[in-house]
Amino acid sequence: MQHVEPGPSTPTVDLLKEAILDTRELVQTEIALAKEEVRGEIQRAKMAGIALGAALCAAIIGVTMLFVALALAIQLSALPALLIGVVLLVVAALAMLLGYKAIPLKPLPRTRARVEEDLRTLKEHLA
Repeated sequence: MQHVEPGPSTPTVDLLKEAILDTRELVQTEIALAKEEVRGEIQRAKMAGIALGAALCAAIIGVTMLFVALALAIQLSALPALLIGVVLLVVAALAMLLGYKAIPLKPLPRTRARVEEDLRTLKEHLA
């Protein structure tokens, strides 16, 4: 279908068809852009997860060895190791709480902003 120039003599049906086709094209474009953005975010999340996982494993092993050395330096019994373990569990619980609160609740901000702008433009165009 060719582009219809709106005017006083343009049939309403033609204008509605044009608006529907434009809307369909806009939706398809937005879906393609959202998919592309999601793919990029997933790829970055994978890379970050691998790197952070490796770093976390190494850090846990290193810190464990330091605390074992500390407990042995304090006294050759289980009490220092037990107290250090309890303190570390409290610290871990606090870190987990902070991490949970930092989880993003509104993913795909660019896509959301584009869709909202497209909807505003569409409403203005149809009004």
